[in-house]
Amino acid sequence: MKQTKTTLSEIISAVKTVGIGMGLISAFLTQSHASSGRYLVVNAQIYTVDKKMPWAEAVLVEDGVISAVGAEKQLLDMVQVGVEVIDLGGRMLLPGFQDPHLHALEAGINETVCFLSAEGSEEIYREEIAYCLDEQHDKPWFMGAGVSMPALLETIETPMAFLDRLIPDRPAVILDNLGHGAWANTKAMQAVGYMAFQAAPGINPPGGLIDRDPFTGRLTGVVFENAQQKLRNAALPPTKANVDFAYEGLLQALNLLAENGITSISDAGGYWPRGHQEVWIRAEEENLLTVRASNALYLYPDLPFEEQIAEFQKRYSNDPEKLLRFNQAKIYVDGILSQATGALYQPYEASLELPKDLQRGFLYFEEETLFDYVSALEKLGFQVHFHATGDRGVGLALDAVTHAEKENISRDIQHRITHLYLVDKKDVSRFKELDVITDFQLAPSSTNSDTKRYLAGFIGKRAEDLMPARKLYEAGVEMVLSSDWDAEELSPLMKVEAVLTQKDGAFDHVETVIEMMTLNVAKLLQHEDKTGSIEQGKLADFVVLDRNILDIPVNEIGAVNVEATLLGGESIYDPKGLFK
Repeated sequence: MKQTKTTLSEIISAVKTVGIGMGLISAFLTQSHASSGRYLVVNAQIYTVDKKMPWAEAVLVEDGVISAVGAEKQLLDMVQVGVEVIDLGGRMLLPGFQDPHLHALEAGINETVCFLSAEGSEEIYREEIAYCLDEQHDKPWFMGAGVSMPALLETIETPMAFLDRLIPDRPAVILDNLGHGAWANTKAMQAVGYMAFQAAPGINPPGGLIDRDPFTGRLTGVVFENAQQKLRNAALPPTKANVDFAYEGLLQALNLLAENGITSISDAGGYWPRGHQEVWIRAEEENLLTVRASNALYLYPDLPFEEQIAEFQKRYSNDPEKLLRFNQAKIYVDGILSQATGALYQPYEASLELPKDLQRGFLYFEEETLFDYVSALEKLGFQVHFHATGDRGVGLALDAVTHAEKENISRDIQHRITHLYLVDKKDVSRFKELDVITDFQLAPSSTNSDTKRYLAGFIGKRAEDLMPARKLYEAGVEMVLSSDWDAEELSPLMKVEAVLTQKDGAFDHVETVIEMMTLNVAKLLQHEDKTGSIEQGKLADFVVLDRNILDIPVNEIGAVNVEATLLGGESIYDPKGLFK
């Protein structure tokens, strides 16, 4: 076809007179957007998350960038021949969802190890492990995952003895379903030097806890918090086979992210001694990375300060033009409430009969060490991603930011605290004062009445004020929502529904929740100039839904289907061929 200055609207008018429908116009024009990089999306309900123009009818994309947003007729009139028209048939178009706290690489790995029932019996675990032994017959370590730690301790009297009988010939480790515990056989505990703790009552490795039988003092094979990391590192050293294994797991995870309409993430794992950073870099180098990733590096409580800071400095990357950055530092302040390791201002329930030094929970770092790390990492350019579940843990994270602010007067870095199961009233105003973002996971399993009843056994009436996202939002605190996948559900749409329908503290407006999962996250991850809303000049990161989630009952949002996901204008998930 000879190129002329004829407008697209004139061509459309001409083909309509001979009965050709809109669905055939793209065939009538020249090449597809996959090769030309230019296309116009029409017949769509476009929610932009741009307060200046919340809704639009059409969006023009050129070379992965949004070049115009507005009324369909206006954009049809302005484009030239050579631009393909994508008719979405009335579907909803949103900026791609952004998830600032998940464990994509670990989720992928967990799909390929021996995945056990969360709450099984001794007989069930014996059968599941026996099946997996055949699959892992050639591995130097046996690895499993998915077990609920409380259910395990109620089911099996001595996990170490149980595993020793099933797997006597090599180290074996089973990871829990929340990332805060593991159980191991004798060979595994010996491999990392943990059997020495049997002769040292009351002594634990830095940032971790080793469980002992309360009557005999013998190790049970159960470890908590950072103590599990030595087992993980020993089981999965960065050999070529293990890195290849992790890479395959990451590719599986990336597919699931695309299927859920997620285009930007922050992976909160960051276990660099296992070669995890290299796995992400490989995905980018092989052009298989299908998200914008601002990932974390995990800070180990049991490594020397200067050595670890040097390692972080070497591994830091923050090029805004690349898909992959390592500009986050993941710091665990405390553990979790359901293991009585979340740090509290007031003690756990007396019925738990905790040792005196653990009655207010557990800390990964001494306060002074925590403060020194945050100041040093901030100087290197890292945003700190604090894990804190208890109110004292949240308060200490804010204290660390206060200390860093005094040390680094010219700082311009926004940190965040994730989880925040409990927040003390006196700390609420400090978030705004320190410009700290709150990061909540309000999945159905985190907000239902069963969870609150269960945690009441640990913290009593304080469970009534669990995860006070609405209160903090009304106090003007900046907020994002994340999944913590694979500890929680991944689906952004299920999360939207959960936030709007939870019994206590529900949000009122779908628009507010969408913003917390798009533009607010983009600001946190330092790319709001490029993503988070559908505006001229931003990147074409989109998700297409089969229904308008602002126009249906909120209890139906979780069942809405993602029909396409685009990153930089290119489809990364498109089973119906909407953009082909």
